[in-house]
Amino acid sequence: MTMPEVLIDEQELTEEVATGENGEIAVLLSWHLAAYIYPNKLGRVFDGRTTFEMKPNYPKKEPDVSFVAAERLPNRVRDIIKLAPDLAIEIVSPNDKQFEIEEKVLQYLALSVRLVWVISPMLQVIYVYHSGDKKPSILGIDDELDGEDVIPGFKLKISALFE
Repeated sequence: MTMPEVLIDEQELTEEVATGENGEIAVLLSWHLAAYIYPNKLGRVFDGRTTFEMKPNYPKKEPDVSFVAAERLPNRVRDIIKLAPDLAIEIVSPNDKQFEIEEKVLQYLALSVRLVWVISPMLQVIYVYHSGDKKPSILGIDDELDGEDVIPGFKLKISALFE
């Protein structure tokens, strides 16, 4: 008996795939954040597999990297986290559409995420969004990422993510 031929749409295979560069940036940024946040007992850092239910009956979100401040952490993080992170980070994949990223950012801000970083590996820039801002700040390779009042004291040269 022969196996039936299965036709696979190549676009379907690439829709949810991030590049190695995306994964490495997520790990590097998580590592730098964790190295600062955990010793200072500021909260917890979560990877892209962590699901946040920010509002009942609203689509759940899984930022590529996120942070929740210690004073807001639920007693248990074994389940879906039922609040908005303080910081949500998205790393743009080559197949991401601009309007999809913008929609995610608007949803995060509408759901009380205090700070959103959108990292573009291709452009080597980071777009920084704050609740209430109409336009992001754009940081380049020679700039420094700042945790502002969300992660007080955290600073990271952007070049450290693209070496």
